[in-house]
Amino acid sequence: MVARLLYLCAPSGAGKDALLTALKPFPNAPYAAVRTITRPADVTEASEPVTEMEFWQLKKRGVFVFDWSANGFLYGIRATELTKAETVIINGSRAYWPTAKSLFPNMQLITIEVPDAVLKERLEARGRESEFEIYARLRRNRQLAESLRLEAPGITLINDRTPHDMAVDLMEHLGC
Repeated sequence: MVARLLYLCAPSGAGKDALLTALKPFPNAPYAAVRTITRPADVTEASEPVTEMEFWQLKKRGVFVFDWSANGFLYGIRATELTKAETVIINGSRAYWPTAKSLFPNMQLITIEVPDAVLKERLEARGRESEFEIYARLRRNRQLAESLRLEAPGITLINDRTPHDMAVDLMEHLGC
């Protein structure tokens, strides 16, 4: 399979996709696994959009090594994605982390933290959720961030600078 598996998780708007994009120019950067998702693709992410019916057919055929639901959508990582490089980074769900870790106990956790005020501003600018949904996300973010800090030591990046700077920090943490 893969020599090294990394699991990146953070709230929506924390900068996961910006970080993954900023990693691309580094020669030893991890491969960002393409996610199969049941929502329209966003140009900023490595994703394959499918309908819900297509997703369930793929799952039934056993093509996903990871699959979860979040925010009303289904996400999956095909098993073939884990064979594309020696180091693979999964853009995953914080709530799914315990399941992912049980499947791959040596997988390393990477989280991005961002101040609530900044996250709220980004979510509002994105325009996908109502004010109520944004506040619910912020509350859930605080709860999940705390549980991850207690449960799984890993690499924590603070999104208080450019995506390139975060990418440099991550590459240093990874020893690449």
